[in-house]
Amino acid sequence: MSTTDSVDFVITGGTVVSHDGRHRHDVAVAGGRVVAVGDRLAAPGVPVVDAAGLLVLPGLVDVHVHFREPGMTEKEDFASGTRAAAAGGVTTVVDMPNTVPPVATAAGFQEKLDLVSGKAYVDFGLYGMLGRDNAAEMTEMARLGAMGFKLFMGQTTGDNRCPDDASIYQGLEAAAAAGLVVGAHAENDHLLRLFIDRLKAAGRTDPRAHLASRPEFVEVEAVTRFVTLASAAGAKAHIHHLSTGAGLQRVRDLRAQGHRVSVEVLVAHLHFDESAYDTHGNLIKLNPPIRPAADVAALWEGVAGGDVDVIATDHAPHTAAEQAEPDVWRAHGGFVGVETMLPLLLTAAAEGRMSVEDIVRVASYAPARRWSMPGKGALTPGSDADLVLVDPHAEGVITGAELKSAHGVTPYEGRKVIGAVVGTYVRGHRVFDRGRIIGGPVGRQVRPRA
Repeated sequence: MSTTDSVDFVITGGTVVSHDGRHRHDVAVAGGRVVAVGDRLAAPGVPVVDAAGLLVLPGLVDVHVHFREPGMTEKEDFASGTRAAAAGGVTTVVDMPNTVPPVATAAGFQEKLDLVSGKAYVDFGLYGMLGRDNAAEMTEMARLGAMGFKLFMGQTTGDNRCPDDASIYQGLEAAAAAGLVVGAHAENDHLLRLFIDRLKAAGRTDPRAHLASRPEFVEVEAVTRFVTLASAAGAKAHIHHLSTGAGLQRVRDLRAQGHRVSVEVLVAHLHFDESAYDTHGNLIKLNPPIRPAADVAALWEGVAGGDVDVIATDHAPHTAAEQAEPDVWRAHGGFVGVETMLPLLLTAAAEGRMSVEDIVRVASYAPARRWSMPGKGALTPGSDADLVLVDPHAEGVITGAELKSAHGVTPYEGRKVIGAVVGTYVRGHRVFDRGRIIGGPVGRQVRPRA
């Protein structure tokens, strides 16, 4: 570069990794954006960040987090959740609407936005809920900047009951008119409640009863119904946390028939199989559940084959007391994950399960494109300067006490990882550096591009 007039700093000596390749390049940043990517960009008088030996990734985009605000801040809040995201190299999050109260109205959306703005250490979007008879509210939430809508077809935290099919269809029509994605928790709620009642009557309270209550066909049926309705309504359909090989095969079949749907898999469903119930008990409870090893293998095949579009975390913290509940029906589903996603995926890359380019594709580039996030998911001139510096060879151990979440209880406790986040930048602001959160909240609301 021949001029220093408009450059704030240059990251030099690193290997820039995108969804489709890697190159030894410098990255110049000005005004919160990437202004150049290329060779020998450093110039006299321009601050330099030495990234020799490091990978430079676009910040990860986690489209599935529960930061529990409002109404459940004893579990997490937006400040602690976004600090954890920053420490994990996640520079954009999209928060779920099953809070207390649920974000099912325009007034509720605005109240939540006002509450969390100014607390976030990374950029954030907010989902609204597709609920019972709230299609008009969805239209207004879209106007306020909703990233999309969440449809709970199966019971989860907050006990938001599934809408009937007519309400679902009307909500899908409203989302289609707004051009926004509807993501489904795809499980058949009526069947879940039937099987839970049967297991309770049989006296089952053990952790594996959770898996027994949610057989794979419950997911397959809901995937089929949701995608069918979404196609008829002309809506953008997304399956959150697909968990079974049978569900993934049904998606392949639906795509072959002309249906358009994106698919998300969780880090947890890739890293645990049902043997984890014996080791972790109810700490591993998740909706949908941790599955048999054959399903885990099928999901990894889906990642490798491109059938899985997005990897996310479903970061869902609870208090330590809640996580220790011995009765499976009283235990809360979910656990922390936004800070450990990237180290776990880097470890998978070191083990040959995926490439770092794959990580960028499924955890940054694809979610940013699917949810039409301007400036996110890539390091190209004009994009937001959301950058993660990664040491791919650093060895470490996940320790819950060191996590930035309000409650660091994690089933990954003691797991060895290869690859570590060295630094995180959000629109050019350094927010994390070698184990420490830097500065105050700089996060802004992200709205989908019209």
